[in-house]
Amino acid sequence: DAFRYTLAAFAAQGRDVRMDEKRVEGYRFFINKIWNAARFALMHLKPAQGDAQPIAPDKLELADRWILSRLADVIDQVAGALDNYHFNVAASTLYQFIWHELCDWYLEMIKPVLYGDAGADRQDATRQVLARVLRDTLVLLHPFAPFVSEEIWHMLPGTQGSIMRATFPSRHADYGTTVSRDTAVEEKMALVTGAISGVRNVRGEMNIAPSQPLDVSVHSADGATRQVLADQAALIVILARCGRWQVVDGGEKPHATAAAVVSDATLYVSLAGVVDFDKEIARLEKALGKLDKEQLGLAKKLQNPNYVEKAPAEVVAATRERFQEGQAKQAKLTANLGRIRE
Repeated sequence: DAFRYTLAAFAAQGRDVRMDEKRVEGYRFFINKIWNAARFALMHLKPAQGDAQPIAPDKLELADRWILSRLADVIDQVAGALDNYHFNVAASTLYQFIWHELCDWYLEMIKPVLYGDAGADRQDATRQVLARVLRDTLVLLHPFAPFVSEEIWHMLPGTQGSIMRATFPSRHADYGTTVSRDTAVEEKMALVTGAISGVRNVRGEMNIAPSQPLDVSVHSADGATRQVLADQAALIVILARCGRWQVVDGGEKPHATAAAVVSDATLYVSLAGVVDFDKEIARLEKALGKLDKEQLGLAKKLQNPNYVEKAPAEVVAATRERFQEGQAKQAKLTANLGRIRE
């Protein structure tokens, strides 16, 4: 399956595929992720979940409505790509949806619900959405990863026979929850995921332990933005590991904070008592000094005509790539250093 997916993902029309085992290895990780995500989902699905009755959209939370909206869009994109023989587009669309939206975001968002923290009604609704999304995703995935999709299909409640005989997903299927595109819901979720990523980025840039709760003050003059970030506070606090999450309409920048901008909002993450500023400045200066030396060496190589002309082309290309990555890292470290000094 990993090999097959690799060929599909890189097989653009009129293009020769340069085979590389590392690419196959990367898609092996993807197939493993699908398997592990399915195992997690199957732990929480009831035996009759596949035959569940349709759920009214107003009974679903934002995360459930969002993943159904994304599924509707993916169904359309994959169907269109297959109709036009753009197999690489279909494979890439599925990869993006499964890895990032389904696994990285949706499954993480619904874990508290599946464990019963939000009550039985909410748990049942989310289970049914999860069953619908998993079923349709497996059918979309089957042409590219036939073995793992067939294996999971036979473990999924409510399925019969081979996945090869399953109906191709549509927005108006006659089972489970009907899916439809809702761009308003997607915009709200983009705000939520942006806020979570903003806090996580500050945590990573400031070298703060993942277990350390962070107090966040959100400033926004836009009422709709404030409403979304306030309504989804519980979800954001869990995934971003916040201590306090406060949403206000504006004000002065709080002291000793790192800022992250998300749409019409600015997130101020409190660093007081969390970061030792002197130690962090020393750490960043040391890292920058080491990186500067490495960059100087790479620059001398690339400026040497003998190296550029005589070394193998792939070696020169790798050196250029390392130099460009180093430049990006230098800019990031310099920005972090300036932020802490401020």
